[in-house]
Amino acid sequence: MRIYILGTGDGTKTPEGHLDHGGYWRNESEWPLERAQLQTLYLHDDGSLDSFETMEDESSITYTYDPENPVPTIGGQLVGMFKITAPEDGGPALDDVPEFLDQWTLARINLSEVIAAGGFHQKEGPEWVGAEKPYQLLKDRDDVLTFETDRLEDDTEVTGDVMIKLWVSSTAFDTDFTVKLIDVYPASDDYPEGYHLNLTDTILRARYRDSWTKPKMMSPGEPVEISIQLWPISNVFKKGHRIRLDVSSSNFPRFDVNPNTGEPVGRHAKMIKADNTIHTGANHASRIVLPIIPTAE
Repeated sequence: MRIYILGTGDGTKTPEGHLDHGGYWRNESEWPLERAQLQTLYLHDDGSLDSFETMEDESSITYTYDPENPVPTIGGQLVGMFKITAPEDGGPALDDVPEFLDQWTLARINLSEVIAAGGFHQKEGPEWVGAEKPYQLLKDRDDVLTFETDRLEDDTEVTGDVMIKLWVSSTAFDTDFTVKLIDVYPASDDYPEGYHLNLTDTILRARYRDSWTKPKMMSPGEPVEISIQLWPISNVFKKGHRIRLDVSSSNFPRFDVNPNTGEPVGRHAKMIKADNTIHTGANHASRIVLPIIPTAE
């Protein structure tokens, strides 16, 4: 098999204005890679992420998730986030209905992106749906928790499935939890505030934490463990970078917002705020498991 390993670029800005994240193709003989070494990193209430479990029996961080003000989607693994250009912006007239065989052609030449796909600096801006002034880094939002390592002392390759185990609780009967793996570039001349590059992300609706066919509501205030597997990734986190995990409860419009009411999906009559908690103590140790590829000698 052949895989593409991201992250070996020099981190400068290209002439086209993009981050040179870089990468290369490599041949492998199996998947997952047998030589991968699983490393567990623990989430701490000070926002750190390391291999040492906390000494405190109980610790946690709580944030308020408001479905009326969701975290905006900034890139990611997106498919089909397009719209037909409006007539006032040069698109077809609303009453223009071509013959059947011409309908796709009309649509195709008038499609525009709603949300751009791929990797982007995780900062709000006017180009992102739902972003509002003052545009801020996603990590600075009150409803986004970030956990990151110290600056890496060596290049670190992560290749394979990334598993996240979170102990969570909520004031709601049902809510969502989102996770996003970030490659944090240090500040540079091209990127004075660094570059927070999204690599892979996903979401879990709490009612489906144990089964997709037998939903189970949460008991408000009671911690439960959830398992979230990210899409496979292959990325070199270079020396001086940080590995970061962002945890929140929304990523819109990539994912529908959860109204936090526990009503049937798509048939809710109202939306309410929820205070969601990530537990980080020894009794409820939240953690991420990374498949690390040893450096060839």
